[in-house]
Amino acid sequence: MPRYFFNIQDGQSNDDDEEGCELPSLDEARAQAVLAAGEMLKDKGRELWPGSEWRMTVIDETGEVACLLRFIAS
Repeated sequence: MPRYFFNIQDGQSNDDDEEGCELPSLDEARAQAVLAAGEMLKDKGRELWPGSEWRMTVIDETGEVACLLRFIAS
């Protein structure tokens, strides 16, 4: 099963996923990224304002970008 790494940049720091997780497909990795991003952004609340950018980059085990989620608050 392929391994995917979910790396976070929040405008102040980078949090690289060193462990990753095995998921059955690219579609499942994308779905997991959306769910995880929603939970993380929900906890950020007022920290996203004003004008900051939050992003999650999902990388597969070969180093290719599987998906990129970007949120900009303005």
